[in-house]
Amino acid sequence: MPQAWSIEVELGVNDVSDDLVEELVEHLIDHSPAVGTAPNGNLSARIFIEAGTARQAIDNALREVTAAAKEAGLSTNIVGVDLVTEEELDRRLAEPSVPDLVGISEIAEMLSVVRQRATQLSQRPDFPPAVAHLKSGPVFAREQVAAFEQRWDRRSGRPAKPVDLTPAERDVLAVLSACINTNEHLIRGAGELDFAVLPSSSESGHEGHIHARYPARSAVVGEALRGLAKKNLLSIEEDAPGGEEIVVGLELTSKGERVASTQL
Repeated sequence: MPQAWSIEVELGVNDVSDDLVEELVEHLIDHSPAVGTAPNGNLSARIFIEAGTARQAIDNALREVTAAAKEAGLSTNIVGVDLVTEEELDRRLAEPSVPDLVGISEIAEMLSVVRQRATQLSQRPDFPPAVAHLKSGPVFAREQVAAFEQRWDRRSGRPAKPVDLTPAERDVLAVLSACINTNEHLIRGAGELDFAVLPSSSESGHEGHIHARYPARSAVVGEALRGLAKKNLLSIEEDAPGGEEIVVGLELTSKGERVASTQL
């Protein structure tokens, strides 16, 4: 039983004048034509054909388009054909033209991890590629990230052993984790830990990095940071002493994120 097919035929010609486009439309007028430009700049014509099979629809469409192109004085070189049923075309046109997008913060919520861990996961070779890179960071298709979550085995490997932390290391790690999770512009240490933590956006501009400032006289903070680094809970990216104040670039490791989320 014949059905309606939508066939897009791409011709190997570009830079076509409006007059020639109108003439091509006139020759195809019985097939509800839509003539436009393909992404590569070539001329494309979409027409509707009644046929019993896909093969018959393609053959009829090629015959109609090449004949119309010849009448209009255009090249009849066919470089591509796309065929769908009229029903499928309507379904595709009803879909949103822009997919639901997510950034690192949304990925962190979807995967129940902190932002830094989400950044690390987004750099894995099996993570879906970003659809765009903006000044605020990469963006991804939500549907693809959801598919990654389904196949991601976050429980692989042996259970990690608890990490022994000194009171100062525990306090420093808690403040660093809070800075990453809340992305506050400034978080200060409590008690004798006289230091300030700033997220990446206010200082370094690099996703996943934070900066800690503390007085040079504060041996407790320096020892705590070095202790956390030795235990592979954080990495120290830079150390810039400046008179009475020290500025340190930091990045929590995946182990540091786990310890912060399970032991604090």
